[in-house]
Amino acid sequence: MANIYWYYLIAIIGLGATVFSIYKKQTVKRSTFLVFYLFTTCITWIGEFFVLGLLDAYAYKTGIFSDPWAQNILGHLILNSTFYPGTAILVAANCLGYGWISFITIIYLLIEYLCLKSGIYEHHWWKYYMTGFLIFFFQVFSKKYFTMLNPIKSRLIRNITFYFVGFVLLHYPIPVLLLLGKQYYNVNWAENLYLSSTMFIFAYQLIEVIILIYCVCILKKWYFKLIPFCIAFFGQYILMKLNILVLKDGWNLLYSMILYFSSIVTFIIIEKYSLKMKVQ
Repeated sequence: MANIYWYYLIAIIGLGATVFSIYKKQTVKRSTFLVFYLFTTCITWIGEFFVLGLLDAYAYKTGIFSDPWAQNILGHLILNSTFYPGTAILVAANCLGYGWISFITIIYLLIEYLCLKSGIYEHHWWKYYMTGFLIFFFQVFSKKYFTMLNPIKSRLIRNITFYFVGFVLLHYPIPVLLLLGKQYYNVNWAENLYLSSTMFIFAYQLIEVIILIYCVCILKKWYFKLIPFCIAFFGQYILMKLNILVLKDGWNLLYSMILYFSSIVTFIIIEKYSLKMKVQ
């Protein structure tokens, strides 16, 4: 079986856990699950940005690209957008105890072992106990955090949560376009183009999302919501003029802006209808 199919299989398991948990937990709003799913996705993205992107702890072997960092990005997108948030929802929605969390952690370690043996994943300096510790902590944290969202009582927690949600929505199209060969960011932060481009835009959007949250979640007037669109357009336009944003194969700034604006609109809609604070 080709390497990528194993990644798809793991992703299906994660999505299955998500669907099962949402179906079983009818008392929780679907919008809350969506926000929590995106929140936990972002937690894993940021964690792997440091562990994989900056520290080169391990490598994914998807078999789709010849470039090692293109493979890493694809493996990262598949697993961290499906399996990790899926098990987090499974634990949080069903209020699983430490015994079940330990069992899920063992499943993670077993999958990691099988992936290593089959050659679709490799360790550089990473160790099994690191996976075990982080997965156990991630599941416990997810369970505790979910209780703060259902119901939501703190405006600070709400804004923090939407910061992570906003980042996922803004960032997701970028690595996809990079892997499709449509655009990249030419900054030479690393020797590898895929890694360098990802490092730059990841850091850039971590800052950009602060503006998005402030304008949408804190400043409630409708006209403040126009600011993130302006920031997105002028930011990418300036990067293009500085030859940092490089567009290829017939791709142009208009197409990128359609995706960018769609992400912002999606965020505004989710923020409007999710995690509503009860009026005292």
